[in-house]
Order: sequence, then C-alpha cells, then structure tokens
Amino acid sequence: MLMFYMSLIDNDDDRTKFEILYNKYRKRMVYTAYSVLGNNEDAEDAVHDTFIKIARNMRSIQDPDSDETLSYVLKAVKNTAINLSKKNATRSKHMQSQDMENISDSAFLDKLRIQENYDEVVKAIRGLNDTYKDVLFYYFVEGMKAKDIADLLGRNKATVQQQIIRGKKKLLEILKNDLRD
Repeated sequence: MLMFYMSLIDNDDDRTKFEILYNKYRKRMVYTAYSVLGNNEDAEDAVHDTFIKIARNMRSIQDPDSDETLSYVLKAVKNTAINLSKKNATRSKHMQSQDMENISDSAFLDKLRIQENYDEVVKAIRGLNDTYKDVLFYYFVEGMKAKDIADLLGRNKATVQQQIIRGKKKLLEILKNDLRD
C-alpha cells in the first residue's frame, strides 16, 4: 500500500518524508480511527483516506518527526474517522428502522437498557479530564490492554495502569452521583 501512496507524490524529498510518516505513525493512526469507529475495517478505511489526503499535501509537512506533525496526522485521521462515522450512522439508522419493525417488545426493551447503561458509562468517561478520559476510553470502550495504551499514548505502562485504577475510582464517583440525581 505504501507504494500506492508514494505514487501520488512527485517530489523525492516528500516521498522520503511520507515514508517516515507512514512507518512512524500508521499504528497510532489505526488506534485513533478505531477509537472513533469501533471496528478494524472502518478504521483501516479512515487511515487509508487520511494517507491519501496527506500524500496530496506533503508540502505542508516540514519535519515528519515533530510533535506538530504527529498532532496534524492524528487530528486528520480523527476527523476522517468522525466523518466516516457520521456517514455510517446515517446508513445504520436506515437499516435499524427496518429491523425495528420485526423485533419483539421485550427484546427491544432489553436492547434499550443495555445501550442506555453503556451510553451512561461512555458519557461519564468523556466527562473526565484528558489524563483519565483517554486511558479509560481505550481501556473500556476499545478493549485495549494497558501496554497497548501506553504505546499509543507514549506513556509508561505502570503509569497507564495507575491511571486506569485512579480513573475507575473517579468514574465510580461520577456514576454514583448520577444515580443520586
């Protein structure tokens, strides 16, 4: 696939920079897209679309190893994933409305309760500060392991494990407070 992207770039220096980007950030981009989309196939599609956009705009990238470039790449893939998610949601709503015609009332209520609890937890996670929000989102929503989260976020594994423990406590406090209200 790398050769396909390289074919979109005219300048040899830009090809070299792109190859560095691809090898250095691809895995993180997949994780970022996966965190938005929730499945590997869509995440890969978002990363592919993002790499095409980046290949067409390589002149805007000066240093492929810089923090600014990492931020640019991750924001680009996140935005692409969000757009794909919206597109998929529209398609999914149409399909769900057709499925709802055939579902029993008890099955419908069960699905509603499960989704409602899940939505509450995700909402509570999103309400945390960034330190805990990112770690808990990857841990609970994406099902990632502490080591993978540490690699993705550039943190020590022990730090991530401690953030998971502390984040769980904060999450429980939020959920208990929501139940009282």
